[in-house]
Amino acid sequence: MVALEVIDPGMLVQLQDTGREGMGYQGLAQGGPMDLHAYCWANYLLENSMSCPQLEITGGQAKFLAHRAVTLVLTGADLGARINNQPVGGWRTIHLNKGDILSFLFPRKGLRAYLAIPGGFSAPAVFGSVATVARDGIGGFGANNRAGCQIRQGDCLESITDQVFKPEINRMIPVRYIPEYEQELRLNLIESYQASAFSEESRKRFYESNFTLSSNSDRMGYRLDGADITPPFSGVISEGIALGAVQIPENGQPIILMRDHQTLGGYPKIGCVAQMDLNKLAQAMPGTLVRFQPILFETAGKKLKRFYTFFNL
Repeated sequence: MVALEVIDPGMLVQLQDTGREGMGYQGLAQGGPMDLHAYCWANYLLENSMSCPQLEITGGQAKFLAHRAVTLVLTGADLGARINNQPVGGWRTIHLNKGDILSFLFPRKGLRAYLAIPGGFSAPAVFGSVATVARDGIGGFGANNRAGCQIRQGDCLESITDQVFKPEINRMIPVRYIPEYEQELRLNLIESYQASAFSEESRKRFYESNFTLSSNSDRMGYRLDGADITPPFSGVISEGIALGAVQIPENGQPIILMRDHQTLGGYPKIGCVAQMDLNKLAQAMPGTLVRFQPILFETAGKKLKRFYTFFNL
């Protein structure tokens, strides 16, 4: 049954679940939520499984009409959410009546918000997931041969379950788990096997420099502007590449690979941003100051394991 109708998709609205795992050998990106922390909390408050599809709303300016009474959760960025033009807070359950209008303004803090409903939104699965990966042309509404798979004006978003209105659920996320989306980021970096190929001077310059997030960034990769980091060689034979990998191309400006990254890469890699830090990076606006600091693989792994265990990922 239809839960919400898209009156205005704003800058970008996509359907996302946890993504396509194990499909890299076919050249397919995993996709999934850019901010996994916000995504997981939204499903958690509704007692959904973590695979229940949500809307990822990037940049705000979107507007939805409730076709029926529905309970939802908003997490992630503060995009100035309103119900019938009245401001409403995030990181908690919200109840809409039939005919209510849920709208968003421009970003205030952060860039991406997540909208979840009980049981999740319904869409055809492709390779076991509904996650939208526009560059691969799959996920979302792509099963209907829609170019780009993006959500558009007039789309009617159906729920998986009929029980989408749960007024008895009134929950909010403890304040200590609500992140502050900062104008300065210090990202933990797990050095790769290629890090030793970089000169001592280049590595020192990398860790001591301030970079800024370029406006030429997207779900595939975040480009940084700043000090030139000299790569140890012009390229390598293309090899499998991980989420969060920091590539150093010939121009010396780092590129951090994000959720829709390619499966193979041929640039030297100085390391990989710890996955928990990618959530903060996903909420950064262009111009955000970025610095790096090294972290041990074991330390980053323990943090990620605690997160995965809590959310049963």
